[in-house]
Amino acid sequence: MTQDPTPRRGRLMRVALGLSLALNVMILGALGGAMWRHGGPGPHGGGDLPGLRSYASPYVQALPPEARRGLHGKMRASGKAHHLDREARRALYDEMLAALRAEPFQADVAAAVLAAQGEAAAGVQQVAHDAWLAEVSAMDAAARQDYADKLQQQLEAGPPRKKGKRDGRPER
Repeated sequence: MTQDPTPRRGRLMRVALGLSLALNVMILGALGGAMWRHGGPGPHGGGDLPGLRSYASPYVQALPPEARRGLHGKMRASGKAHHLDREARRALYDEMLAALRAEPFQADVAAAVLAAQGEAAAGVQQVAHDAWLAEVSAMDAAARQDYADKLQQQLEAGPPRKKGKRDGRPER
C-alpha cells in the first residue's frame, strides 16, 4: 500500500508560502524603516533641499549618544499626550477618502482632516522642540560649544550621499 503524498505536499506548500510572506514583510519593513530614518525618496527626503522631517536630523545627530537617548526617552514619555493613536490616524484617513470620493468633492471636510493631521504633527513637533531645548539647556558652556562644533560639522557635511550620485552632475 502506498500513502498519498498530497497532504505532505500541501503542508510543504503552506510552509513555503508562510516563509515567503515572512521574508517579504521583513524586506518591506527594512525599506520602510530606511525611508523613515532617511526622509524617504525624492528631493524633499534627504536630497539637497531640506524635507519636512530632515531639518531636525542634524540637531539630533550632533548630540552625544546619551543625550540622544534622553531625547528619545522624553519623546516616548510625552508623545502619547500629543500623538494620535493608530485608530485615530486611520479614522482621519478614512474621512479623507470619503471626502475625496464624495460627489461633489467635500473640500471643507478635506480641509478639516488636514487641519487635524497638522495639529497632531505640530503637537509632536512641539514636544520634540521642548525635549531638544531641555537637553541643550542642561549642557554647560563647554558641552554646548562641543555640540555647536559637531552641529557645524553635520551641516558642512550635508546630507548622506546616495550611491550612484556624481558630483557636479544633475540627478536624472
